[in-house]
Amino acid sequence: MKNEIRQWVHWRWGRFILVSVSVILMQIAILPTLFAMDLREAYTRAKEHDPLFGSAFYEHEASRTLSRQGRSFLLPQVQASGSLTRYYFDSAPAYYLDYDSQAMGISVRQPILDLRKYYEYRQYNIRAGIGDVRFASAEQNLILRVAEAYFNGLAAGNLIELIDTEKKAVIEQLERSKKMFQAGVATLADIDDAEARHDSVLSQEIEAKNNLDIKLQALKRIVGIEPDGLNLLKEDMPLSVPEPASLDGWIEMAKKNNPVLKSYAYQIDYQEAELKKSKGQHWPTLDLVAGYSNTNTNNYVKTDEISYGSVGLQLTLPIFSGGYASAKVVESQAILGQSRKEYENALSDATQKLGEAFLGIRGSIARTDALLTAVRSASASVHSNKMGLNAGIRTTVDVLNAQRELRDVSTKLLQARYDYLMNTLKLKFHAGTLAADDVVMINQWLM
Repeated sequence: MKNEIRQWVHWRWGRFILVSVSVILMQIAILPTLFAMDLREAYTRAKEHDPLFGSAFYEHEASRTLSRQGRSFLLPQVQASGSLTRYYFDSAPAYYLDYDSQAMGISVRQPILDLRKYYEYRQYNIRAGIGDVRFASAEQNLILRVAEAYFNGLAAGNLIELIDTEKKAVIEQLERSKKMFQAGVATLADIDDAEARHDSVLSQEIEAKNNLDIKLQALKRIVGIEPDGLNLLKEDMPLSVPEPASLDGWIEMAKKNNPVLKSYAYQIDYQEAELKKSKGQHWPTLDLVAGYSNTNTNNYVKTDEISYGSVGLQLTLPIFSGGYASAKVVESQAILGQSRKEYENALSDATQKLGEAFLGIRGSIARTDALLTAVRSASASVHSNKMGLNAGIRTTVDVLNAQRELRDVSTKLLQARYDYLMNTLKLKFHAGTLAADDVVMINQWLM
């Protein structure tokens, strides 16, 4: 019989804890009008409104013309000219008459051998590549900024709901203390403690609401409108380390895909071309030149017309430039060395940030598991302290502290989930693989 009673008590106790935890999470999930805009919509709006991304878009549009600009250095250069001249004679023999002269011409120059122009052409293509990776970086950065602003807004809204839950519990405890005092089983100190905690919660609520306004304004700056609300995370959101499951795998991925690293790699290529272009100043150039000219002279007595064409090769051999060419080579070598060191530093920085994000994911998963247990324990503590207060073995302060602990661990649980999401996005960002598909994936975890 005693075993049956014990089992019944355990069953009731477990059921109470489960229900209590569910109630807490449901209270957070039923924000009436606060949560309406999902992450996907926020990202779509940000692409249309965010000034920083808009600037990157037009910068990219400009860089897309660089390849055509560079190609022009290797193509024929065609020029046309014309003139109309009137000649006057103030002191000349009588047979000299004023006359008109008309001239038209066209010239063509086609580079055949010019290392400087070839490497300049390569540099323009490299600059176009830099423009592409800079825009890719801006796209990924936008995803990261939108998600961060979105989850900051969510966290601020969650805190308000948790504070509201605690406030209701404190008010309930205050009323209970007053009734117990009237019954002679509580003291004025119990009422004072409850009132002090109530005032403290009210102050925290005001601060939390102000913080929510700030976070929503930060989101508005990116998406262009102040959202009526945001969608919450589902309780069953999966938590796992994304593939590859090793940090080395993510570092190798970053070497291939990280836009910042690719930009620095392009910069090395640019400076290598600059060095070769500088050395090319010592080399001869060979151009194919051709032209046609027509001159018509009319002195009212007779008309003379002269037309001629030409075609040939023009060889130019640099001999002395005052030391400029040699100094330019030395400068280019130094800048190339600087670019290589900048790449090494960028790789080191990316590796560090990848490590922080990777370990952050693992830490968030572990904290989430631990905090789920802590929430259950804190909920049970609130119940046991209330029972103890009724039995005279616990004080009002004990109950209030238990309620505060429940709020604190619930806040930490939600924050651990947000940290997991942000670290996942940061890991992909520093690896250079963050894309709109990741927004869609996370959006499925919202409700």
